[in-house]
Amino acid sequence: MQLFLGHITGKEFQLDAAEVQHCVKVLRKSIGDRIDFITGDGNLYQGEISFASKSKVYGSFNKVESNFGTVPYSLTIAIAPTKNMDRIELFVEKAVEMGIDTIVPIICDRSERKVIKEERLRKIVLSATKQSLKGNLTQVQTALSFKEFIAQEHSNLLIAHCENGHKSSLKEVLDANVATTIMIGPEGDFSPAEIQLAIDAGAKPIHLGSSRLRTETAGLVAVSTVYQELG
Repeated sequence: MQLFLGHITGKEFQLDAAEVQHCVKVLRKSIGDRIDFITGDGNLYQGEISFASKSKVYGSFNKVESNFGTVPYSLTIAIAPTKNMDRIELFVEKAVEMGIDTIVPIICDRSERKVIKEERLRKIVLSATKQSLKGNLTQVQTALSFKEFIAQEHSNLLIAHCENGHKSSLKEVLDANVATTIMIGPEGDFSPAEIQLAIDAGAKPIHLGSSRLRTETAGLVAVSTVYQELG
């Protein structure tokens, strides 16, 4: 199945501008052809092209499937961007393939990277969403400082860190009926002050196994565990 991203206005659909060239020039779609598309609302649609040019594709449509490719849980990963952007981009791609609602870049005391290009990550999200046949688009939020993120409300907030102290396994604290947010720190881990601040805000400390993991690996282990336990 070849998926496109589009939007709906009234009784017509229109492909996003970035999708038109692939549809018309690469796949040679034209008037009368049918295509499958998503809008990011969780549904799968089928459209019939009534107009196709180098800059625009639109036509009529019908909804084919609700909750297309969705997972039965709500998951947010708040993760510190890695110094090497390739690593965080890999995390984003694979996390979307498994199933995740929101990715929040957080800037921590020990973060080596303070600035990221959210639009680049959103492009990776779209590609992974279409490849893994999903109707929902994972949201990539604008980067927040650790304190800004902690100040927000979270229903089931978990913090994975490497410091000593009591920590539950991720499996022990998962609840399919509650939206879960997991915090993953930078290469140097969260600072002790950040860990305490998170705990004071209601976060539960967790571990992701006995090995010390890179940031992007820890993120993927967290997403994979939720996917396997609740998916």
